[in-house]
Formats: sequence, structure tokens, C-alpha cells
Amino acid sequence: MKLSNILLLGSSLVFNIVAADVAANKNPEVNVEVETPPEGLSWEEWHMQHEHQMKEYDPESFFALHDIKKKGYFDDDDILALYGLNRGEVVGKGDGMGEHDSSELIDEENSKRVVTFIKKLLDVDDDSRIAKEEYLAFAKKGHKFPDLGVGVGHHADFELEYELHHWNKFHRDTDPDVKNVHKEDIEHELLHHFHEIEHEEKVQRGASKGTVITDDELESRIDIKNIPKKFKNGFF
Repeated sequence: MKLSNILLLGSSLVFNIVAADVAANKNPEVNVEVETPPEGLSWEEWHMQHEHQMKEYDPESFFALHDIKKKGYFDDDDILALYGLNRGEVVGKGDGMGEHDSSELIDEENSKRVVTFIKKLLDVDDDSRIAKEEYLAFAKKGHKFPDLGVGVGHHADFELEYELHHWNKFHRDTDPDVKNVHKEDIEHELLHHFHEIEHEEKVQRGASKGTVITDDELESRIDIKNIPKKFKNGFF
């Protein structure tokens, strides 16, 4: 293994150790990814196979796929999208499967660390963006985007991810009415159902909180200085 690749691997390992330490002490509502690349695959190769169904690709096509607005460079949003950190929430495993729980938030601080780390690796001229030429030079040396402990980099919400990874493959062309039900279909349906229930409960709790004022909340709104002296009757 080349020295530069060893240094890159070491840097990403340090990043993952720090991220894991932070994850151990974080808000239980924040999502923690546990998936890692299969043995023998780099994170980038894993991402391209899983998210784009591409076992073979070149740096030009990788860049074109992830330069979202075709600007000719990667900015913070592109990096976040590449690593699946631009989503509003992570439901289940993020791919349309998994069990429903309350850990759906994206860790914003870790997202910032990911962006900073990637720009330090590739942003040679330090202009806060990764030009196509900088990425191609990075790739030409045999480097690939590293595993930073945030999963495979799902680009979409859990509904679209289910379509991309299961429905399109097994149902779209031959079974659009899903007459042949797989365990993945059941798992996704349950995930969708429980997530919908949770959303409705949050809306109801929010509505109740907004319309019902408790005694403590009412008292907190009273400014004693504004009460006329004749009404205080020695109580204040």
C-alpha cells in the first residue's frame, strides 16, 4: 500500500474514533450509523455500488454524479449530500428498511466535521471548495473518498430509498401491484406505518401545547409590576 494511502486511511481512522467517542455521549434522538463497507471495498466503491448501482466507474463520472448543480466544483452541500448528511431525518436504516425508533436526527456537528475533513483532504488551494481538477488529481493518485462512519451515503428519504433499492428491482416491471410480497415490503410498510403514527402524535402534541395553557404557563406571563396596587391586597 502506498504511503499516501496509508496516511489517508490513518486520517479517516482518527476521524472515526473521534466520531465514535462523540456518538457515545450524544442525544438519543440523533441517528448513529453502524453500517460499514463490505470487506474488500472502499467506502467510495461501496457507495457507488449501493446508491448508484455502478460497479465500474471513473473519476469523471463520479464527479458528474455528485456535482449536484453542475458548477464544476464540490461545495459543502455536495459533500453533505455525498455522505447522506443533507437529509431532514433518517428513518429506520435510511434505506427504507429497519426498525422504527426515535433516533432520526442528523448530527449537525458531525456533519460539519465531515465537511471540514474532506476539504482538508482535497481542497489544495484552500478556497473552501473542491475544484474538479483538485478531485481528479486526488483520484489520479489512487485515492478514494474515505469511510467516515456515517453510513453508505443515502441520497434520498426512506420512501424513495425503498423504491430505488427494492421496488424498482423486484416490482416495477413485473409486479407493480406487489402481489408477490417480500419480507422487505412488509418491513418497509411497518416502518412507514410507525413513522406516520409518530408524526401524527407530534402534530397532536404540538396542537395541544399551543391551545391549552397550564397554570404555570399563565403565571409566568403575569408581570406583577403591572398589577394595580388596589388589587394586590398585600399578597405581592
